[in-house]
Amino acid sequence: MIILDNSVLSVFTRLKLLSQLEELIPEAIISEDVLNEYSEHWQKKIPKWIKIIEPKENIQVKSSPISLSLADLSLIKLALEYKIPIASDDKPLRLFAKKLGISITGSLGLLKILYQNRIIKTRKEYLKYLDSLQKDIYISDKLMKWALEE
Repeated sequence: MIILDNSVLSVFTRLKLLSQLEELIPEAIISEDVLNEYSEHWQKKIPKWIKIIEPKENIQVKSSPISLSLADLSLIKLALEYKIPIASDDKPLRLFAKKLGISITGSLGLLKILYQNRIIKTRKEYLKYLDSLQKDIYISDKLMKWALEE
């Protein structure tokens, strides 16, 4: 199980890889705030394997960066509550999650795992997705080298 941020959910929707992501992660969580962000650009409907869960009120997050949105904070709270990783491409969210000891991945990491697990079948197809992913996120040379390692 993993918590999905709007950034990752939107990337996999645009790449038309949500059903392939489900093969890798049969159950994911988003918050209502993430659904609202997602719905601004995509349809309101999300796949059934993605559950909408609100964090408990008693989960407190101290000294959060001012740059985090309510959706970001809801994901942090869910991760602390359920002790599961977050998938996000949002740098402030990623940095704060790491500071709190929350495991974090992003679209690039998930895409690579899809390829390694042969859900993305060919290297040619994987390279096409990598190229397209660069329209959504910046991928440094170091990260691209990592992504291309077998």
